[in-house]
Amino acid sequence: MPRRAPDPEERLEMTPMIDVTFLLLIFFIVTLNFRTLEGRLDATLPKDHGPGAGAEVVEKLDIVLRVQQPGSLDPDPAAPHLRRYTGRRIGYQAGARTYESLGQLAACLESLSADLPVTRVARERVVFVDVVPVRFLAVAACRAS
Repeated sequence: MPRRAPDPEERLEMTPMIDVTFLLLIFFIVTLNFRTLEGRLDATLPKDHGPGAGAEVVEKLDIVLRVQQPGSLDPDPAAPHLRRYTGRRIGYQAGARTYESLGQLAACLESLSADLPVTRVARERVVFVDVVPVRFLAVAACRAS
């Protein structure tokens, strides 16, 4: 008996099945929860026993930036769509000493050793533009030593 060709109506449509598969895949990816605390152990270890018992304490220098005078935020004459602070004054504290200008702070940083860690701590109302010059001073002082 000869085989007859299938009718077009008997053809199995795969498009809806593929659509449902992709929708399920997207649903499971979106609802997946990653374990953020995996591999983290909260423990208090003794400081007088073990390999770190004789470790020396490393000193570091904290540079604290504070706004001494807030000034005003005015449009920049060169680029009117930008705003710049005018009359703004930042105070710097490195360790126990305070400095009024970046030049004084630079002199302090140049006198330090190159392997001393330096951290910058920005207080209230200090913006990124105020912190960047301090970072550059610290890097330049480290390279100069």
